Amino acid sequence: MGHHEELKPEQVDLKVTPFVGSLRRTWSDFCATSSIHGLKYTRDEDTNKIVHLLWLLISLVMFICAVVMAHTFYMDYRSSPTRMNVESDHTPVNRLYFPPVTICPDVLFNMQKSEAFLNTLRLPQGAELRGILRKLHIFYGFMLDDERYSAEDIEQMEALLFLNNLTIPEFLEHLRWNCDEILYRCRFNGEIMDCSKIFQLSKTFFGHCCSFNLRQKGLNFTAQRAIGGLRYGLSVVLRYKDDSYDPLQSYSYGVKLLIQEADAFPSAHSAAKFIAFNSETFAAVRPQETFCSSAVKALTIEERNCVFQNEFPMRYFSDYVYPNCELNCRVTNMVKFCGCHTYFFAFNRTSNRICTFRDIPCLVDNFANIITRKKSTQCYCPLTCEHIDYNVQISNFPLELNMPVADKFYSGLAKNDGVLHVFINSFSYRRLRRDLLSNMVTLVSNLGSAFSLFVGMSMLSVVEVIYYFSVILRKNYKLECETRSQMLHKKPKFAWPKANDTHSKQQKSVFIIHKS
Repeated sequence: MGHHEELKPEQVDLKVTPFVGSLRRTWSDFCATSSIHGLKYTRDEDTNKIVHLLWLLISLVMFICAVVMAHTFYMDYRSSPTRMNVESDHTPVNRLYFPPVTICPDVLFNMQKSEAFLNTLRLPQGAELRGILRKLHIFYGFMLDDERYSAEDIEQMEALLFLNNLTIPEFLEHLRWNCDEILYRCRFNGEIMDCSKIFQLSKTFFGHCCSFNLRQKGLNFTAQRAIGGLRYGLSVVLRYKDDSYDPLQSYSYGVKLLIQEADAFPSAHSAAKFIAFNSETFAAVRPQETFCSSAVKALTIEERNCVFQNEFPMRYFSDYVYPNCELNCRVTNMVKFCGCHTYFFAFNRTSNRICTFRDIPCLVDNFANIITRKKSTQCYCPLTCEHIDYNVQISNFPLELNMPVADKFYSGLAKNDGVLHVFINSFSYRRLRRDLLSNMVTLVSNLGSAFSLFVGMSMLSVVEVIYYFSVILRKNYKLECETRSQMLHKKPKFAWPKANDTHSKQQKSVFIIHKS
């Protein structure tokens, strides 16, 4: 193996300890026989010390480079252990639920119904019905910060609630739209049906809306499966049942279309489109699903950098999806800054107070903090590991009332109606798989490649290092100690100075010790 079986006395350096001497000898033996490139030249007897030092520096630099590359591989493995692969571009769409569709009126309240209800209430002293109707826009203060509202208007609306013993939710029940006041006719999977069978009143960030196939607390999830093509999509005839609706005052004449995941709360995070009346609109939806392999599911949250629905509980929403986490942060900030949350976030999950009109100035003044424009009010919201994204493309055309069509769906259309078609634009969709970018086998392979490239090391070289600096070092240490012990216990030889040595005669007699 390149190491000495015995030591001669002249090979022992008494100036160092036995361990240092044995360590030097072990290092020399290792350099002479090691498979690591370059080390043998650091102890080559045919060259000088300068060459030895040069090869030692080269070997050290190469080893440092190998360590740096190995560290880079390891950090990549730890920071980004997953990658996205296209599982299939031809997955049948009937594996998915039909995209949740939410239709919101572009104005908060049915003014005809609101006027009829206000006629039944006691009005505050000095207030008029028309004045109260004009002040209903104050409800936008629960959502936006576009306008500041006077203290007089706020107190008048509070007095209206107090005089009639109403809360904000009770007051809204008589003002909001019902689904039958927005949806005139519905068709799904080619079958004309009552809209109330598939649409339900839902809470959204835009107030009360009508949703289809939405999984929300208090709603019956219809679980309708998707089928590709216009014929098997959702078609709706939109018509406002409100003779007092004024499109000039509301600056628009139409509805909002929101499409998002089934568990997501409808909000600005949804794919939002404006659907105008007096037109026929086609909303072509292209879904894309992301799911995780079993290997990714076995990773910890820190390793995969994403969570599943049951891994990140929230206070105000039961199901975790990324938009819900952002809204949960928004509600948390509302409670933090104003001590209440708005009526459309009331899900009976907490005992927090519902905001009243007097809280609107606080909501407006702290709007930037509430919607997390400032970094100090932002919340940690990890990405969801598995989700469905919807790409929505809109095409619209002027509504033709007298177009000769045999389809009964178009019968009885009026001038200011709107027709909306929501459909999956293909019979298949793309499915993405989140998989491991590298596993432990790949990591070990990369580490081996780095050390092999720079210093020629392998796993066998590691075994050599362990062998030499354990077994061989121990053996050399024992030889070093035995040789030193023999040198100390061996008797010295004496010799008298020669007679003709004039210089010696002038000195005192001495013993001359010969080393054997």
